[in-house]
Amino acid sequence: MSMPPRLSVIGDLERQDHFFLVPEHRCYFWGEYTPFEHTGGQKWNFSPTNQLINNFKKKMDRVGQMDWRYKASAIERVATAFSQTMRWDQLGLQNPVLVPMPPSKRRNDPLYDPRMLDMLRSMAGRVQTPLNVQDILSFDGSCDASHEAVARPTPDELYAAMSVDTSAMAGQNPPGVILIFDDMLTTGAHFLAALRRLSEPFPGVPVIGVFVARRVIPNPFADFDDLDF
Repeated sequence: MSMPPRLSVIGDLERQDHFFLVPEHRCYFWGEYTPFEHTGGQKWNFSPTNQLINNFKKKMDRVGQMDWRYKASAIERVATAFSQTMRWDQLGLQNPVLVPMPPSKRRNDPLYDPRMLDMLRSMAGRVQTPLNVQDILSFDGSCDASHEAVARPTPDELYAAMSVDTSAMAGQNPPGVILIFDDMLTTGAHFLAALRRLSEPFPGVPVIGVFVARRVIPNPFADFDDLDF
């Protein structure tokens, strides 16, 4: 089993797993991640996507440890895949701006993880079309990472904790399209908050989500499908 050869779009079938998304939202994903509690104990060995995400999201306190090289390898693997599966020659005609989804930590936190920015910069070096990568979103650290929080933050809470700084884009033409890159699509709350925040300096500009993986939860009633009630 290997990762898919191309990106897939979030359609009607997938959208029900990401309940903050509506049909007007354009989102794409590469692989499908299954939460560890649904893997029968296999965890990261359950699928290539689980393995990739587990390495991609290794925390910054692992720097210098034996397993850190797996994170660097995962970042390069995603960068290579996105450089090859997206049609940058056509996207480049739309004056795109590529924005990494920020980590939940404040920028001065020792555990601040710029993995999405690192991936985008690596990807930009792999395509012939010049890409405009802009690290313009930040969280203030008031919201825990969703997978570590007791209750996942709402889009409104994430929007309130997020800021946008476009000073580095002064003098540039307005983007024709904004691509937000994130590692995991769960409920869609982060995408919604980022879309809302980016629409303030760039009203009317289309915003598209691109995800390394989307979270899928197996049918909790699957064990009952073969029973004859």
